[in-house]
Amino acid sequence: MCLLFPITIDNMNLPLKIVIVEDEPLIAENIYRSLLALDYAPLPPVSNYTSAIELINNERPDLVLLDIRLSGSKDGVDLAAEIKSRFGVPFIYLTSDSDPITIGRAKKTYPAGYILKPFTKSDLYSVIEIAIEKDNFAKEKLAERKPELSDCIMIKHNKAMVKLPFEDILYIQSQHVYVQIYTIGGRSFLVRTAFQEYLTRFPSFIMRTHRSFAVNVHHINAVFSDYLLVKDVKVPLSSAFQKSVNEVFFNR
Repeated sequence: MCLLFPITIDNMNLPLKIVIVEDEPLIAENIYRSLLALDYAPLPPVSNYTSAIELINNERPDLVLLDIRLSGSKDGVDLAAEIKSRFGVPFIYLTSDSDPITIGRAKKTYPAGYILKPFTKSDLYSVIEIAIEKDNFAKEKLAERKPELSDCIMIKHNKAMVKLPFEDILYIQSQHVYVQIYTIGGRSFLVRTAFQEYLTRFPSFIMRTHRSFAVNVHHINAVFSDYLLVKDVKVPLSSAFQKSVNEVFFNR
């Protein structure tokens, strides 16, 4: 058990905000209930182009689930093109259409995913998680191309990509499908990603000390047998990582 000092939490355990665009009420309700059961934050479904644009503009969601066949003159492919040009929000097609012409139109909008009806709750979960991870990775890779960002990492926060210097990081904690990054300024950022893979994006002085923790060695004040004192925080130190920590501080 680590003892945490008072800290301001940003995005703490906030679920993904998802817009559902579906013109069949029963299907829309089933999708909505499935997303709630999966611990996402779905907004009340809408059924047409105009309502969807208004909702996306007002709510700025993390993801849009989009049926191709919609009520009104404009269909889901038209809506997808508008989402991409105006909002930059990833979207997934949910549709019963699998004919080559429909797929051909849809793929030109570069969706984050495509899932055919009927689908299960687990199908929905898989395609959403892959889409979000792919979107985050693409944004981070784009940011990493800038040489002036070599001493920091870009983190999605409040619909923007925030620059976080590596030196400002105190420690990182895995929380199931999330990673929480704690900083010297008392802020915390929550990132939806896999812990082990995410650590590969940090420099070597962000060192793993436990299956669920990694610390910035520059901020370690004391080393004990089963924990590290990072500023005023006790961070667990497991036996599997004691040797690597000792090599840094005691040249063993």
